[in-house]
Amino acid sequence: IAFFGGDPDNFNFPRFDLDVSFLRVYENDKPLQTKDFFKWSEKGAQENELSFVIGNPGNTSRLLTVTELEFVRDHGLVDSLLYMSELRGLLTEFQNRGAEQKRISNGRLFGIENGLKAIKGRHAALLEPALFNKRIAEEKNLRAKVNANAKLKKLYGSAWSDIDSAYVDYKNMYKEYGSIEQNNLGSRLFGVAKTLVRAAEELPKQNEMRYKEFTDSQMPQVKQRLFSSAPINDEFEIAMITFNLTKMREELGADHAFVKTLFGKKSPVEIANELVKSTKLKEVKTRESYFADGKAAIAKSKDAMILFALAFDPEARKLRKYYEENIESKLKKADEKVAQAQFAVYGSSTYPDATFSMRISYGAVKGYQQKDKWIKPLTTIEGAFERHTGSEPFALPESWLNAKSKMNLQTPFNFASTNDIIGGNSGSPVINKNAEVIGLIFDGNIQSLGGDYGYDGKQNRAVSVHSAALIEALKSVYGASRIVDELKSK
Repeated sequence: IAFFGGDPDNFNFPRFDLDVSFLRVYENDKPLQTKDFFKWSEKGAQENELSFVIGNPGNTSRLLTVTELEFVRDHGLVDSLLYMSELRGLLTEFQNRGAEQKRISNGRLFGIENGLKAIKGRHAALLEPALFNKRIAEEKNLRAKVNANAKLKKLYGSAWSDIDSAYVDYKNMYKEYGSIEQNNLGSRLFGVAKTLVRAAEELPKQNEMRYKEFTDSQMPQVKQRLFSSAPINDEFEIAMITFNLTKMREELGADHAFVKTLFGKKSPVEIANELVKSTKLKEVKTRESYFADGKAAIAKSKDAMILFALAFDPEARKLRKYYEENIESKLKKADEKVAQAQFAVYGSSTYPDATFSMRISYGAVKGYQQKDKWIKPLTTIEGAFERHTGSEPFALPESWLNAKSKMNLQTPFNFASTNDIIGGNSGSPVINKNAEVIGLIFDGNIQSLGGDYGYDGKQNRAVSVHSAALIEALKSVYGASRIVDELKSK
């Protein structure tokens, strides 16, 4: 039910999803008893009601300069759309090979479809003249105010020209950087090999001298991924490596020195078959042995996947070193100056970009105009049954079909609100002015994707599960009356 509507409904509204999980927190092996909690709302979200969202929005790009936005619009997003569109085709074909192939690749296909829609929305926002012209005007105004003040000009005036020069440099190497250093070939096996090769080199260093992904704070996550016992399918690995090596050769050209060295006389599919069928890295014990023995084990390895990762590493490190020292460091300093300049000029009348830090957003439960149609802010459970076709992705679970006669079909299901959210807010509670839970954030509409670059309350909407739908489903579909009683008694 959390995936009802699938990709067609993703980032859209009206919605009919019960996208939620309940967790119980324990302390000293007993359910946690706390005086600090949000009470459950009896009515749930009401149209035009004041709504607050508390959560950790991930990343926004509202402080990017016009030069940075132009690169994102003309290069970054376009390249991602082309790559992901082709990969979606490959995954769709792979799924048509059989039921097992479909099961294996479902998660990857969903991620690609989700990413494609998100990037399309962001790209569409940057193609919108009103938004882009607004950003141009805002930058022009900020720079004028900075340059009119001698102190501010000295502190921050060079930021924009520094960014411009960094992007001239970046345009000359970003395809190599992406194709070589940032490329895991869409393969778990190659990702494991690359991690082992890098870990052997990085872990003997002092913590502050390592690549950031190998610092002490990151190692629990690295080990969790590295030693996962989740099965690895040879056919899928071969398909992904073949595709990504083909794309690398296409991007860099067959005459590129690195491509010629890496490929030799072999085709992408030959390399992929050889790597996957001969490597021993599918065995967790083998990975653990390489990790424990470090550089000595890597140096004497004859494993094809390890050797392939070693073939990548020198050129990848060279590109990374150049990027971090000549581009990333310059951009980081300049971007900080832009943010500081904005704060110096405008104070707290604007807020900084999202960084996964805690934020509180205020808004209202409100519909919006889309072309010639007014979109109402609340859907009902009845609407889900009307949307049901019996075929994926519009097939309601059997548990819901069986429970239809027991349900109050007029119960609100999902709702839209003007809360300013972004990726990372999923799972955030929505509360009313009385600090009562009225919903749970799980998505935004297609217009919300432009929120990465600026917020427009006319159509940008957060999408939430209604608290009344949670109660109705727990009670009538899942028979979890004990949990219902507990929620309502608090």
